[in-house]
Amino acid sequence: MSFRLTLTACVMAMIGALAALLLFVQVRTLDLVTEDAATSTMDAASRSSVSFLQLQIEMLSRMARALAFSPALMESATPSESSPAAGLIKGNLAQWPALDSIYVGYDNGHWLQVQRLDGLAGSQRDRVGGPPEAAFAITTTQWLDGKELPTRRVFQDKSGNQIGQVEIQPRGYDARQRSWYIDARRSGQLVTSAPYLSFNLNVPMITFSTPVDGTTQGVVGIDLKLDSYSRSAPTMKLGESGYQVMFDSHSVLIAHPKYASLFDRTSADPVAPRLPSVYDLQDTLEGEIIAGWNKSSPYWRKQSWKGREYFARIETIALSPSVTANVLLVAPQDQFAKEIRALNRKAQIWAIMACLVFIPAAWIFGTRMSKTIGAITAEADRLQAMAPPPAAAIGSFISELGTLGETIHKAQRAIWSFSRLAPREIVRGVLDNSISTELGGTRREITALFTDVRGFTSIAENADPDVLMQQTSRYFTALTDVIMAHGGTVDKFIGDAVMAFWNAPNPQSDHCERACRAALRAKAANEEINLLFEAEGLPPFYTRFGIHVGEAVIGNLGSSERMNYTALGNVVNLAARLEGLNKQYDTQILISEAVYARIKRRFDCRFVDTVTAKGMTVATRVYEVISESRDGTTGSGGPVAS
Repeated sequence: MSFRLTLTACVMAMIGALAALLLFVQVRTLDLVTEDAATSTMDAASRSSVSFLQLQIEMLSRMARALAFSPALMESATPSESSPAAGLIKGNLAQWPALDSIYVGYDNGHWLQVQRLDGLAGSQRDRVGGPPEAAFAITTTQWLDGKELPTRRVFQDKSGNQIGQVEIQPRGYDARQRSWYIDARRSGQLVTSAPYLSFNLNVPMITFSTPVDGTTQGVVGIDLKLDSYSRSAPTMKLGESGYQVMFDSHSVLIAHPKYASLFDRTSADPVAPRLPSVYDLQDTLEGEIIAGWNKSSPYWRKQSWKGREYFARIETIALSPSVTANVLLVAPQDQFAKEIRALNRKAQIWAIMACLVFIPAAWIFGTRMSKTIGAITAEADRLQAMAPPPAAAIGSFISELGTLGETIHKAQRAIWSFSRLAPREIVRGVLDNSISTELGGTRREITALFTDVRGFTSIAENADPDVLMQQTSRYFTALTDVIMAHGGTVDKFIGDAVMAFWNAPNPQSDHCERACRAALRAKAANEEINLLFEAEGLPPFYTRFGIHVGEAVIGNLGSSERMNYTALGNVVNLAARLEGLNKQYDTQILISEAVYARIKRRFDCRFVDTVTAKGMTVATRVYEVISESRDGTTGSGGPVAS
């Protein structure tokens, strides 16, 4: 898509969006939007509540089944507070804050219960007894010859330490006569009870029970305290002031924001203590909604109450094959209208802003395109600097700019990769056309440096090829980093040797000093990396250097299809010969007399010998470079030639 066409399409899209926005504001009324928003929000909240409740029921059911099939409960019908069954039950109970207790009753009448105490208070806590700091109560009841024995109740703290115990005289509790036990044994599967008043605490409960059929037979029960569930369920609140109510098919309340206060009232009923029900919600909003419910599911209603409008939704779900729950959601209309009115105001503001933005839109669009082009230009500059390419190309929804950005990115990656395969200064010279890509060269004075690793042939014979390749690459990296840092051009790697030169392709007035300084720094870098090699169990590489200065032919050598920028001449050969003399004189950095004459005021050198190396026609004095002088005076440290 061209720039002009893209700009036109963008402007037309903006006009269309503005027209659609204005039409939307005109057509949609506040009441309709409010009702739609309330419907969708409450539908989603209802689904979330139902899903959460079903998930909890499923997890509690799985817990009950898992306990029923555990060997600790199936193989012993004489449980105690120290039995594996008690520990297993307590571990499961600790995972559910809304659970009151988990227990198991057996066909011989024996009964084991582990009860949570940290959520009890007031009369409920007084019924259990024990020290105030107790976190769990473990109760065991045994029967002998058809008679109930005294009940033993042990109290433990959060760490499981026993901190008290009581003995309770027979109280007529027979688990085998309780409905949760009878129903589970009769059905042979998991049973969910309707809400009821518990025997021990006299509080509303729902029990999940399942039979135990092993060496012994019995029933596992899990008690869910309804007042605790109403406090802990995260779905009880809907928005700022909405709430949730749950009740079963017999109109008994399961969850309510004020469940505790409702139960306080019903438990003090003059006739008899009873569970809270929907009949206790008379003269309340939720009571009015339930009274008008036609038993359909889902059920939707808008209700006026004390001068405010409310939305209500009721959905029925099955807790078990025999127990159903009805979930009622209630929320005030202004809870949604407040958001919709704010949305309506924002829509009007956006409509005005769209009109205001329409005029400079084309200018802004052009500016963005300019920035994109500027970014591409900056990447082109980075290309010439051979900087690493970014992770991704500069993109644009305009095809031409996108293609250009991709092309620049590919070129940048190619140049950067090329600069790692060839000396960076040579690549830069090719880019700025200061170095010809034609075969041939020119004469120029250079300082040539040759290196070699002492005993590399023996090292290579005894080394693993892959390990040797990696070690040699690390060694070359250490040396070439130093050489390039001092302006040298790394020509090539010849086995374990490095050939480098200075004063080409760019002139350097101090090229001899640079070469000697680089050799000293490379020697230090070699010593540092040898420490790493030895720590890794690898043989060290000891490097010898030879440096000579003289004229050479610098240019492209090779064929028309493949060429190499290199140096040819006797100066290169003599540098290699000097490197080889290190072995004869047990030295490390040897330089020729020509190099010494140029660097003697800045480096400490030691006269070694007067030699006629292979390739030389006259004798030359050879020196070892010891260090760089700190004060700029002529170095000594051995016989020094005048």
